[in-house]
Amino acid sequence: MKAPPTDRLLLLNQAPKAKAVIKGSNTFNFEGLTKKVLSSASVLLEKGISKNDPVGIYGPNSPDYLIIILALWQIGGIPVPLNTRLSKEELLEQIKTSKCKHVLISRELDFNNDDSWIKMIEFPSFEENVKRVNQKTEIDLGATAVIIFTSGSGKSPKGVELSFNSLYQSGFNSNKLLRYSHSDRWLLSLPLYHIGGFSILVRSILWGIPIIFPHSFSPDDIIIELKNSQPTFISLVAAQLKTLIDKKILPNPGLKNCLLGGGFSNYELVRKAIDLGYPINIVYGSTETSSFVTALLTEEFQVKRNSAGRALPPSNIFIYDENGIELKSYEIGEIAIQSSSLMKGYINQKHFEKSFRNGIYFSGDIGYLDEEGYLFIVGRKNHLISTGGENVNPAEVESALLQHHEISEAIVFPLKDLKWGEIVAAAVVLKSKSGKVTFDELRIFLEERISKFKIPKKIFFEKELPKTELGKVERNELIKNYIL
Repeated sequence: MKAPPTDRLLLLNQAPKAKAVIKGSNTFNFEGLTKKVLSSASVLLEKGISKNDPVGIYGPNSPDYLIIILALWQIGGIPVPLNTRLSKEELLEQIKTSKCKHVLISRELDFNNDDSWIKMIEFPSFEENVKRVNQKTEIDLGATAVIIFTSGSGKSPKGVELSFNSLYQSGFNSNKLLRYSHSDRWLLSLPLYHIGGFSILVRSILWGIPIIFPHSFSPDDIIIELKNSQPTFISLVAAQLKTLIDKKILPNPGLKNCLLGGGFSNYELVRKAIDLGYPINIVYGSTETSSFVTALLTEEFQVKRNSAGRALPPSNIFIYDENGIELKSYEIGEIAIQSSSLMKGYINQKHFEKSFRNGIYFSGDIGYLDEEGYLFIVGRKNHLISTGGENVNPAEVESALLQHHEISEAIVFPLKDLKWGEIVAAAVVLKSKSGKVTFDELRIFLEERISKFKIPKKIFFEKELPKTELGKVERNELIKNYIL
């Protein structure tokens, strides 16, 4: 298929009678979706939301969530999907950072707010008799389409601004791998507050194919939709794939492609999945690149073991040393990306200036290219931990641990894990030799300060931490002690 027209992001030029949304027995076509979106847009205007307003969205994946995003685009608002797994303090920080004055909340969730400057609005209903706004017909490709938060190396959250052009180019470039047809169906198996889930929404809208909404992200619900809805595309992280493989769930016959991203992918896990018939494509990308920019095809898996694949045109991958000099094949350095789908910028300009040089995005990930241009990822420059598709900033967890009165030192690091890709682990030193703190006590202590997925799954109690002569903890030496 050739490139779709950009105005499809405004629900123009899709086949009106083609299915747009599938959730159990609840389905509607693009004509029905458009009516719901225009009605919702009218309600949002009445609530005081205006053009260029960042608007938080807090709720689980649902057709209503999709409608809200598209309605905001109709009136020129900027969706800011909020992670439902964050603590209240973390949510408020993202809301303040993105300057949201309005937050749309699903009827299924509660968010007790004491800040009068934030207006909480329940997801609007979509009755047929509600008046509709006039449908928008032109789109400014340079305008900000969405702000998605991603973890950074500092303690403050990074808000990534993606333009409509970023999303469009990513959707178009992905077709070089996915080769969409009008009979395709995407299973929305990742949250919309992550680029993995949001990019599924964009691809489905651009190419006029239905989005399948599972009841939840639980393996049982994913399995139900594989059987009942027969998707042709699905995106998974390692933890989801492992559950399917452990249960010996076969792929549905029409599955054309299973994208696997979100961090470390265990060789044996992928091999077993391919043996069961899953058309696995390992992909690499980030929020800043509007989704994946490299892919390793199923048939390349055995030949290029542990690779993240090659760049999808027109994207290019480079490796640079700490002085900004481009490295040769097999030389390890920072992974840098040139792509038409790169972000518009960060909310905080300082973050942007550190990450962009001459139109090239410096990812903070460490790796190398072989002589054929295949990318191999070694680690993360900023030590971010990717666990089950969620990014965890070690500095944040370390700060929380050090608030405990018995802990004098704490270091947080990743350990490879078959189920989660990576798990959060920590090593701590107690202030007193006679001090006694248990793992369960620390877990309860941390639950009051950080999100549950950030809490270490393993905590090691040490008498001292290995350090350089300058007193810096030797993180890599520490990890070697605990490799499972």
